[in-house]
Amino acid sequence: MRQLPFIILMALTGTAAHAQTYWQQEVNYTMTVSLDDKTNSLDGFASIRYINHSPDTLRFIWFHLWPNAYKNDKTAFSDQLLENGNTAFYFSGDEGKGYINRLDFRVDGSTAETEDHPTHIDITRLLLPSPLAPGAGITITTPFHVKLPFNVSRGGHDGQSYQATQWFPKPAVYDRTGWHPMPYLDQGEFYSEFGSYDVSITTPSNYVIAATGKMAANQQESSFLRSRREYTWEPIITRTKNKSGQYKKNTRLFPDSDTDTKTIRFVEKNIHDFAFFLDKRFIVKQDSCLLPSGRTVEVNVYYTPAHAKQWTRAMEYAKRSLIYYSWKLGDYPYDVCSVVQGPESFGSGMEYPTITSIAPFENANELELTILHEIGHNWFYGALANNERSYPWMDEGLNSYYENEYAKERKIQLRSRDRAYFEQRAAEKRDQPISSAADSLTNANYGLIAYFQTSQWMKYLETVLGTEAFNKAMQAYYEKWKFRHPAPADFKASIEESTGRNLDSVFGYIHKRGLLPNQEKPRGISFIPNLNDPARFGSYPTKEGLLVMPSIGLNKYDKFSAGALITNYLRPAGGLQFLLAPQYAFGSKKFTGTGVLSYSIFPEQKYFRQVDLGLSGAIFSINSLEDEQGNKTFLRVRKIVPGIKLTKRESNPRSQQNTYLQFKSFILGEDQLGFYRDSIFTPVDTTVYTRFTATNESRVINQLKLVTENTRTLYPYKAELKIEQSKQFVRTAFTGNYFFNYSKGGGLDLRFFAGKFFYTGTKTTGKQFETSRYHLNLSGPNGSEDYTYSDYFAGRNEFEGATSQQVMMRDGAFKVRTELLADKVGKTDDWLMAMNFRTSIPDNVNPLSLLPFRIPLKIFADLGTYAESWKRGANTDRFLFDAGLEIPILKETVRIFIPVVYSGVFKDYYKQLPDQNTFLKRISFAIDLSNFDLRKFDPNAKF
Repeated sequence: MRQLPFIILMALTGTAAHAQTYWQQEVNYTMTVSLDDKTNSLDGFASIRYINHSPDTLRFIWFHLWPNAYKNDKTAFSDQLLENGNTAFYFSGDEGKGYINRLDFRVDGSTAETEDHPTHIDITRLLLPSPLAPGAGITITTPFHVKLPFNVSRGGHDGQSYQATQWFPKPAVYDRTGWHPMPYLDQGEFYSEFGSYDVSITTPSNYVIAATGKMAANQQESSFLRSRREYTWEPIITRTKNKSGQYKKNTRLFPDSDTDTKTIRFVEKNIHDFAFFLDKRFIVKQDSCLLPSGRTVEVNVYYTPAHAKQWTRAMEYAKRSLIYYSWKLGDYPYDVCSVVQGPESFGSGMEYPTITSIAPFENANELELTILHEIGHNWFYGALANNERSYPWMDEGLNSYYENEYAKERKIQLRSRDRAYFEQRAAEKRDQPISSAADSLTNANYGLIAYFQTSQWMKYLETVLGTEAFNKAMQAYYEKWKFRHPAPADFKASIEESTGRNLDSVFGYIHKRGLLPNQEKPRGISFIPNLNDPARFGSYPTKEGLLVMPSIGLNKYDKFSAGALITNYLRPAGGLQFLLAPQYAFGSKKFTGTGVLSYSIFPEQKYFRQVDLGLSGAIFSINSLEDEQGNKTFLRVRKIVPGIKLTKRESNPRSQQNTYLQFKSFILGEDQLGFYRDSIFTPVDTTVYTRFTATNESRVINQLKLVTENTRTLYPYKAELKIEQSKQFVRTAFTGNYFFNYSKGGGLDLRFFAGKFFYTGTKTTGKQFETSRYHLNLSGPNGSEDYTYSDYFAGRNEFEGATSQQVMMRDGAFKVRTELLADKVGKTDDWLMAMNFRTSIPDNVNPLSLLPFRIPLKIFADLGTYAESWKRGANTDRFLFDAGLEIPILKETVRIFIPVVYSGVFKDYYKQLPDQNTFLKRISFAIDLSNFDLRKFDPNAKF
């Protein structure tokens, strides 16, 4: 009861805050800025009129200094790029970095102090010399200097093509919920105050300036722009002779800059940002667009001659977009609309008030939809200026809905794989709510949730309301909230007010994960014959997706085999999934095949993200022998592997850490070679000969594996502890992998291995012999030592020929082989340790770069030791080594090793067996089919 007054006070305070009249701050800019294209920098001066419309007295103002996000590799921007797999900025030199400095803030002419943000160097706090009362205004001035970075995220430069975005000091938003200072991010956009802009831009006179707002009257500049309608430019190639007499090709990508300059002024009101783009090569197209209301809008399109063919219809796309959105939502909010082709380094598209920058797409449909989407942001972002960082769905998702509707009307095929990707992540419970903030979404989910899933939710809202009511409600929302900062509650209230309906249940879905009611799929089976058929794969026609396609196999004993592959693994995870690949082998004339059954559970609890129950099996030939009479006997293996895998849940959805515990039992039935005597009777003679037979023996290996790995782009690592147990032994092995990235691509792979072999019970000579295949190997194990039959071997039990040179990257992973010795070098039933190194070689020193296709080249080196080398009287060095060249093929699916130097004991091996001491026979190779992922070859493939 003593808490009651406090509870009542909080309730009254909350009610008052909720009921307060809407207000927003006003920030008006007058700026001058000049380009120095020799240093890729800007010098400017800003005069900012800040008017406090809030009911609060302000004693400071948070300022965004977003060019400082590019200052070093310790900013939130740099960290997020790395999390999202992009190392370009992290490894960039001075050319890739940028900053803002030479700031001297004054308030109404008086010097004002600033305080650094405790975490972010691109945010500062301006301390006001005197409090700013409600309704009052101040004038803030400052000079500033900006070094533009190479464009890796929206703004900067690519050569002398400039994209000036987020380039000036800008106050953070102060709204109903307080201040919103935020660092610049690549994934996560912006939130800024409305006001008017008056910006004068000075450049060398032959630059085309495309900027936010309307150009102030300037006959000379208007004439210059008209002259650019049919402008042409091609790079100029010259050759210069160096001191050694060789000719070097020089390509000049930009025209020389004029020595004289020009200053062009742009003005606009009711906007919350200002961007401009400069290029001496721009073609300029100018036209006007008549909106459905009868109002006319000026339309400008800027693109380079190199992309003139693809951009021929860009003006048509821009005008069509303006008409479409104006018809759907209400008139375009400004008098000018500009579309600018960005440089090759620019990613996709980015919107700013009245102007958008678009990547130089080659595909016409992609260009049309991107222009439409970015122009649409003048409604969702430009006029309806929600907090994009906190509520990305309110601009990207709502805008994507209209993009999808436009595409349907225009009969443009949308990317159906977004549906499949989202459905997969939802089934795995790795999706996130629509209401998630931009910087909390995973890299994959940012596009799937903020764009795709929100557009599907909007379609569901339309279905609930009916198209006519939905359209009227959206038009009312736009009319009421344009040039303001709507929050999700404002959007909901507006739709409910327009329709007179309570929409709690519909809007409740934005806070939930999973499929929406309009995404539930009917039962049935869909046969999918072609992975790259967008009309079939990745669409939503049925609940089950069943792929049926031919499959083939090959090994030395079964020879070529063919059959079918039947799987439902293409459908979302969860429930029972299977893959069956029955085949007929034409060499052994027997049936072979593999199969996998799995059942995945995604529990809603804090310990495990995923539980996988599995059962796999296989049958194939592992050897073949021919007797004196030409009768062939094939030795086969039959494998059944039940297992369970528990994957730990990470607290941060953006974490790239993956930790799991896995248990498997390998139940194996192997054919062993047997002999018996047979006879052939003829009237003249009787022939007795030896025949082969196969007898089956079974064994079980239990395997427990604990793995933790971080698949981050920069310095990824993996640690694996494996314990294996069978009838006579326990085998423990630890493997650690670490990758050290190089700044110019490639890197150094480090691997550490430590293993220990234990006998259960007393060690005997018989046990040593029977467990030989399980012992630790310094050299990469061969096919007969793949005791769980987990790797693919072309000739599993061969001791001569090319197929005998295949090894596994297990244990010590040395590349030299001594399998013809009765006692292999480095093989032990005690302990073993090894370090493996492999480094990429730059293309400019790779001799294979002379080939018409790219084949990388690496250097490997191995260092290892084992128990026997430390025993008294050992006939080998304690530490052994080898080193040489590696040629990885098909994204490391196949790796070819050429040993060049190695320890003396290996040299002695080759001396004892001179027929093995040839270049080709010293080569070894490994095949790892787990590395064969088609997405490595084509990231855009629809699978």
